[in-house]
Amino acid sequence: MKNLLLSPWVAVAICATLSTLTDTLGTVWWEKKQSIVLVATLLVSPLVFLSFGYVGSHFGLAQASSLTNSLIVAGPILVGILFRQELRQLSQVQIIGISLIVAGITLLAVFRPSGT
Repeated sequence: MKNLLLSPWVAVAICATLSTLTDTLGTVWWEKKQSIVLVATLLVSPLVFLSFGYVGSHFGLAQASSLTNSLIVAGPILVGILFRQELRQLSQVQIIGISLIVAGITLLAVFRPSGT
């Protein structure tokens, strides 16, 4: 599987994007109960699992989990804040927590061991 042309860092971004899409679609489905949204959610969900497996095989489980899961948390937060105007619903402490998530992602991406 190492012959794939997909960079592990691109796979991290794809995994986080697909997971954000799945989380957003799931929320929209519960709000509107549209069958097409449910079908889209069910089709995208396995791709999240597969992309995470690819990332994990390149970075190891600990680093892959911390990086992708942080992005997976940050993605839907950004969708909620930017597209659903949910910033007013966050407390100051929650905003600080979100900022710490972004700092953690930055540290994981910038200060990685050489060779990855």
